[in-house]
Amino acid sequence: MSTNGVVIPQATIQDSEQKKRQHRTLRQMPIYRDIANLKYFVVCLYERVPRKFTRYIDSILLTVSEAKKCVGLAHATRDSAMRIEYLDMVHIFVEDVQDDIKILHKMNHISKDTENKIRQLTRGIVAQAIALRDYTSGQGNS
Repeated sequence: MSTNGVVIPQATIQDSEQKKRQHRTLRQMPIYRDIANLKYFVVCLYERVPRKFTRYIDSILLTVSEAKKCVGLAHATRDSAMRIEYLDMVHIFVEDVQDDIKILHKMNHISKDTENKIRQLTRGIVAQAIALRDYTSGQGNS
């Protein structure tokens, strides 16, 4: 019995390091999958809100699509300054979506449960965007 804690085999450590070095595809990134889920939630709003709000939902969908594109562009660029800029834009776009969803709830077009599900998803996206941005800028390396 060791008093130094858990002993991790060297092969496991090497395997973990190799996985960290492997390049993830865009679809493997949790933030990208979360934004795709957010887009699904927004598309579902077309069935829940009155038809006179179709343009409003269109604008929300466009904002989510722009955020998704920014994640893709941040993933594709090798320039860290541009990556930080794209991730800041993701943050801004998703915050805008949060505000739009809050408006729909206050106007009684969506339930509190729907608002909470979308808000939880958007908070996660914002947190991931900030974490990726900070990691890129070197703040996440400490």
